Amino acid sequence: MSVSSSLEQTAPNASDSAWMMRVMNRVAHQDYAALKSLYDATSSRLMGVANRILKNEQEACDVLQDVYLKIWQQAGDYSGRGSVMGWLTVMTRNAALDRLKSNKRKREDLSEDPGADILVEMPASESHDLGVHQCLDQLNENAREAIVLSYIYGYSHQELHERLARPLGTIKAWIRRGLQELKKCLEA
Repeated sequence: MSVSSSLEQTAPNASDSAWMMRVMNRVAHQDYAALKSLYDATSSRLMGVANRILKNEQEACDVLQDVYLKIWQQAGDYSGRGSVMGWLTVMTRNAALDRLKSNKRKREDLSEDPGADILVEMPASESHDLGVHQCLDQLNENAREAIVLSYIYGYSHQELHERLARPLGTIKAWIRRGLQELKKCLEA
């Protein structure tokens, strides 16, 4: 009998600490079947933790996916002190709180961006579109790329940070300064 099948046969529930320790040990050795057993035993409880914090089932599902990926990558970091379920719960709670803070920051970024509505407010005429293109061409390459990716293709500031491999503050500054220059150009 394989180790994986013995885990499945002896998996009473997440409250069996000896079983949880064995499973974590196997996950630390990259045993996919052990991760699946751990998921089956703990996901409903961890989903409850994430959902209570986020009050959004889809967000909670996303957090849970991130948590299990982190478990897969960091199971070897589990020290053995405290219960496995306690470690998983803390990891889930922290990930959900981080998501909550991130979502709040995104909403604040959008509401604080003074030029965020410039492109939305523009009338849609061909001559005006030509003016927008001419003004965009006058921007420096970084500002133009950040504005086009953000306002035309819908990338968030965080996604731009990851895509362009630049600090988040730099991305925001490019967009803010670029929108200010764009506004001046369009008003001229």
